[in-house]
Amino acid sequence: MSNLAYTWPASSEPSESPLLPSSVTEQTYWAEWYEHPDLNLEWHEGRLEEVPVSDQLTVQVYFWLLELLLHYLRRHPDAQILALETGFRLALPDGKVSIRKPDLGFIHRDNPIQRADTERSYTGIPDLLIEALSDSTQANRQRDEVTKKGEYAAVGVREYYILHHDPASLAFYTRAASGLYVPIPLQEGVIHSRVFPGFRFRRADLQRRPSLTELRKDPIYAHFVLPEWREAEAVAAQARAIAEQAQTQAEQARAQAEQERHRREVAEAQANEERQQRQQERQQREAAEARADEERKQRQQERQQREAAEARLAELEALLAQGHTEGPQ
Repeated sequence: MSNLAYTWPASSEPSESPLLPSSVTEQTYWAEWYEHPDLNLEWHEGRLEEVPVSDQLTVQVYFWLLELLLHYLRRHPDAQILALETGFRLALPDGKVSIRKPDLGFIHRDNPIQRADTERSYTGIPDLLIEALSDSTQANRQRDEVTKKGEYAAVGVREYYILHHDPASLAFYTRAASGLYVPIPLQEGVIHSRVFPGFRFRRADLQRRPSLTELRKDPIYAHFVLPEWREAEAVAAQARAIAEQAQTQAEQARAQAEQERHRREVAEAQANEERQQRQQERQQREAAEARADEERKQRQQERQQREAAEARLAELEALLAQGHTEGPQ
């Protein structure tokens, strides 16, 4: 596919300049006038026709549709583009010949005649042609709306668009089996190209000319206007969702770790309390054992004292008894 480029739209009208010859041969046109440095000229039935520019409002319509087509071709590289005053030869059925320089043209990749990158003209028949209508004279209008329309249909151009800032002057044609152009039917206000399946636009948008930001979000255009932007947004949204999920999981993990730490602290506090309680119980038990030992010792001492007292008493009783027995003689 050749490099895509913008060209200023124009619409042809016969030149009234006294500097131009009234009639030239086709050979002379190709040799001397086709690439004239100062004049943009077409050739029709031996006459030179100068190509003036369209008004600024129509130019805006032209550029908007051109940009839309370029976005389509970037996504679907199905065609070469004819621009920069590229001419092609129309051998008409009545034997006449015209050489036209359409404002914009497209050669489908299925076209049997492709244009070489180094060629300055095209030897085949384009599949889609677009003219930006100039309404400076009635002759200009008739040339695009009648003469060129008839010529393009006769040689087999499959689609022909006429652009203008006035919606009433817009026209979009497809070539019927009869060889004549018929209007492309609107489908809910949308023009669908038959040459380039998937290329479509709202007729009303040619006046409104929404921005790329609007187009890429519009279901009519989203599949070919900056789809990579939408894909990047989807990837970014997915990345954000993954990051948010990871953050949520991290927060949950932190909360769980905090909960486990709290449980450990509670368990440690409980274990410490139980340890202190066991220590206290052991101390109480040791104190009780010490008291019991002390009481045992005291009882043993009391028993020993009692036994000693009883022994002393027994000894005294024995002495007393002996004294009674030995009484005075």
